[in-house]
Amino acid sequence: MVLTPGFRKIARQIVKASTKGQVDRLAERVRQQTRIAELAENGRIAIVYGGIDCDGGRWDNRVALVPATVVAVNRWIDRYHFNAEGPQWQTLARPSEVADLREDTRDLALEAFEDGHAHVLFA
Repeated sequence: MVLTPGFRKIARQIVKASTKGQVDRLAERVRQQTRIAELAENGRIAIVYGGIDCDGGRWDNRVALVPATVVAVNRWIDRYHFNAEGPQWQTLARPSEVADLREDTRDLALEAFEDGHAHVLFA
């Protein structure tokens, strides 16, 4: 079978269109490793996280210290989001920058009830 220049051109266009908007996973991993290396201290990195569960309980400024590797950080994030009951967030930081962070917890459902709008939660 001989591939004509016209067929090759069409094949390239199809491949280009099918991969448009996709993330380059290798480039993303390199970017993440660079960020982790910038923030690492003594081989560890801090993940500051928070979220809201299905009952309206909110938590913020919790800190997890993990090894400063892409695999360890991604494993922690995957496990954290696997058990999600609502929106959750996290950010990477230097351990020394977040050492004095205080955890914060709120019951948004109770606050809404007490404020007279139990039908809606305000985060």
